[in-house]
Amino acid sequence: MGSILRILRKEPEDMQIRFTKRTFVRLREEVKRAQSLSNLRLFKITKTILLIAEGETMKTVADLFAVSPKTVYNWFCRFLAERFSWLVGHHYRGRGRKSKLNKEQKQRLYDLICSGPEKCGFDCGIWTSGMIAELVLQKFNVMYSPRYLCQLLKQMKLSYQKAAFESDHLDEEKRREWREVTWPAILKQAEEKKAVILFGDEVSFAQWGSLSRTWAPRGKQPKIKTTGKRKGMKVFGVIGFFNGDFHYMETPDKFNAQTYVQFLETVVRQYKCPVILIEDGAKYHLKAASSSFSVDLTI
Repeated sequence: MGSILRILRKEPEDMQIRFTKRTFVRLREEVKRAQSLSNLRLFKITKTILLIAEGETMKTVADLFAVSPKTVYNWFCRFLAERFSWLVGHHYRGRGRKSKLNKEQKQRLYDLICSGPEKCGFDCGIWTSGMIAELVLQKFNVMYSPRYLCQLLKQMKLSYQKAAFESDHLDEEKRREWREVTWPAILKQAEEKKAVILFGDEVSFAQWGSLSRTWAPRGKQPKIKTTGKRKGMKVFGVIGFFNGDFHYMETPDKFNAQTYVQFLETVVRQYKCPVILIEDGAKYHLKAASSSFSVDLTI
């Protein structure tokens, strides 16, 4: 082989190397394989070698593929030295490892992820890479490392993001009825009785700290002092629909019917007209409504 390369360096255009019929067949197969893989570089190399073997000059082939004659010469010499093992090494070079899932399987996986973990047999509402890896194994009998799977999911235009809560008892029909029937009726009542409309709710503010990220030496987890007391400030509140009136009351006790009635009494004393109170269905709201305290209108 060394003698062949020395001869080629002297007179590459005058050299004539004959390939066997078997080599021609294999070269044509490699050309087709390059096309099926959409591997342009492999196609250029195999087609170049095939054309030279069929009698085309290196300069003609170089002009055909818009590469330099030296590049064509190097490709041809490399093939003579390493034969088809060199071409096989180009099958997936520069294209990454061949995906274990085909296009249809990826689309099905995308649809499964969009449907949510619960519909796929899991008992929580958020996906983790470990859960998706288990899903892929169940559905496609393909095993992925959770770490690599994250890269695949990004390629599928999925992202790891913070979820948002959504009430599981929302009823679109009831929401439509509220917008089109109930709310207009409330506005009409308020106009007829010259009443105020108040929206009420409660909130609890935690009085203990929350941990977050901070800079610290590697291998030494920082410690943040805390009292260990898990207390919170509980607040009742209402806001007026027409003028934005805001009334609130803090309570050190739990939210219950007794403390809620105390709050409502302070609110009602602020008005000399009927009050329409709109609130949710918390249990202590219902208990307060059935107590001795009542407002003119409660919705």
